[in-house]
Amino acid sequence: MKILLVHGVGHSDEGVQSQTDLRYYKPWIDTISKQLTSCGFTDTLEFDGLHYDDLFDTHYHGAPVYFGALAELLGSAAWHSVTDPLAELFHPARGFLPSGEELRWKAGMVAQLAIEEDLRRELRDRLVAKITAFRPDVLAAHSLGSLITYDLFRNDTRGANILARATYITFGSQINNPFARSRIFPGQIKVPNVRYWYHLYNTQDPVLTAPISITDPKFLQVSANSPSGHSPVTTQAGPGYLDHPNTHAMVWSALAKPAGARTFSRNLAIVSQATAKPKRRALLIGINEYPDPANRLEGCVNDVFLTSSLLQERGFAAEDIRVVLNERATAQGIRERLAWLLDGADDGMERVLFYSGHGAQMPGYSALEVIDHVDECLVPYDFAWTKETAITDDDFYHLYSDLPYKSRFFTMLDCCHSGGMTRDGARKVRGITPPDDIRHRLLEWNSGEQMWQQRKLPALNENFGGTAEEKRTFMGSNHATYRIGRAMRLRQTSKSDYTKLPKNNPGPYFPVLIEACGEEQYSYEYRHGVTSYGAFTYAFAKNLRANPNSSFQQALANTNKTLKTLGYDQTAQLVGPGSVVGKPIPGKTKK
Repeated sequence: MKILLVHGVGHSDEGVQSQTDLRYYKPWIDTISKQLTSCGFTDTLEFDGLHYDDLFDTHYHGAPVYFGALAELLGSAAWHSVTDPLAELFHPARGFLPSGEELRWKAGMVAQLAIEEDLRRELRDRLVAKITAFRPDVLAAHSLGSLITYDLFRNDTRGANILARATYITFGSQINNPFARSRIFPGQIKVPNVRYWYHLYNTQDPVLTAPISITDPKFLQVSANSPSGHSPVTTQAGPGYLDHPNTHAMVWSALAKPAGARTFSRNLAIVSQATAKPKRRALLIGINEYPDPANRLEGCVNDVFLTSSLLQERGFAAEDIRVVLNERATAQGIRERLAWLLDGADDGMERVLFYSGHGAQMPGYSALEVIDHVDECLVPYDFAWTKETAITDDDFYHLYSDLPYKSRFFTMLDCCHSGGMTRDGARKVRGITPPDDIRHRLLEWNSGEQMWQQRKLPALNENFGGTAEEKRTFMGSNHATYRIGRAMRLRQTSKSDYTKLPKNNPGPYFPVLIEACGEEQYSYEYRHGVTSYGAFTYAFAKNLRANPNSSFQQALANTNKTLKTLGYDQTAQLVGPGSVVGKPIPGKTKK
């Protein structure tokens, strides 16, 4: 068995004399050899390794060239969306700040890879030469090495068939990091033309890694959770990626036997069977009893029960509808349930997210602690105007952005993001106004007028393309808002780059979004006699029950007519693929 190793970030070639010098890889070689032998492998093992730091030296143009990309990368945070992405480099326990060299040979390498097209081309040339000469049966790539290898598969015609009979192993990988995807791999993550792809993922790895949520018979993600974090091999803290017990059981045991293909299929079947998903699944969230009495609402829990009854009338099984209410709807509780909702959704499956409660807009910090955007957010029970306690698009786009295009994800939000003040006896508004210290972050003093004014923030994507309405839909009226359900973190390449994507991979998955009001409108509560509901939710349910075969467009038009007739100054919004929103809403009421 021939195994080609590709290292990750760090000055890994330091002291290496030639392309055949494997001293850096010795701990990997010893670990893999031991793992395969313990699984019964008795044939010959042959290793080779790729070295490439010299190419990064050759194409390095100084820190200022990569400053913007580095800040974007460090601000991406991927799956660890509530973790400070600079913590690993600037942790007080280290006792010092990282040097320029340390930044350069870590996060700086990823930023440089994204910027330097000539560097990527020469890396692919070297990798192709190595693969052609060595002809590996296994390609194991760590961290930055996974980006380099996947770049060959994704962006070079030579990668189409070069490892068709080999097994691909990635670990500590940033392939699904939003920065890498937006800059290097626009579109969806797909399995390359390899025999099998194992993706080892550790939730305790802080180096901007991310899981990959795709359904494919040649792909298996293996949980390698360990305090050893980014390390390929065992440290004092625990096992590394390559010698983790799950890697032993799921990867090396399959590769060690001639029937490895059957073992892979069996392992995949075991995982798939243990995590088999129903065709329909729904998560319904309602929060009335916010801790601050001034923020309490009355109709959100009723909205949840109304929506659950509507879904069950249209074919959802009661056991496939999950509800979380009031004090249980914390930020962490919602995140965990979002993962449950979207995990493993395949072609033909339907997923529904319904939220009834407050919404808000929150100033967003870059990795350099500079306010450079606004986050639309849902307001959990424990919301405190921090990223950790808010639910933003960053919290679940990585779950939906690679859903199969023939799956269906419907999101209905009965809240607003503009904020609002209500007086006793007035209609309650489902949006909260930021306190003055939070509001100050988005203001600046106009000396000429001697008045405060809104700060102008940089656009999320100057080259987004499209009409003015499309720009508002995706980036808000200020062009600087990460709006929920739009996956703008992954849509920051130019419009021209997206036009080059193949037809079967046009870009991140786009859910159907049904929102109770326009971007700068309020979502109101409604009193049905003495019982409170969201005005939008109640009107939508009433109209859909009266016209069960409505399309999304028809249902929203009828709902908006009802809201206008009753004097509500809100217009429900519908955003989604044209091929879906013009068709009847799935499920029909049984007669």
